[in-house]
Amino acid sequence: MENSNPLINSSEIEDDYSQRPFRLNKQEINNPQLVITDFWERYSLQSFRKHLWNGFIKNLLMGNIDPLGTAELYIDMERMIEVTFLLRNQVTDNTPENK
Repeated sequence: MENSNPLINSSEIEDDYSQRPFRLNKQEINNPQLVITDFWERYSLQSFRKHLWNGFIKNLLMGNIDPLGTAELYIDMERMIEVTFLLRNQVTDNTPENK
């Protein structure tokens, strides 16, 4: 699955975006497993840990940033966060006290 979401300037994010996913398309919202599958097809656990370390810690501290790789990883992580947000809400909505 190709990530077709544009980069977003944080100053453009309004309150509406903070309360709902904006990196997911309608198909992904309806089936979050698509994003999870896509993510783990793109990364192994070992490679993800390496990218995370290199992109967010080592490269930032050393000032040796790969902008495209870091931006792509950021978008992928943001999408995963949004999917887990949806999955968490599905679990919360299905608890006995919420029925």
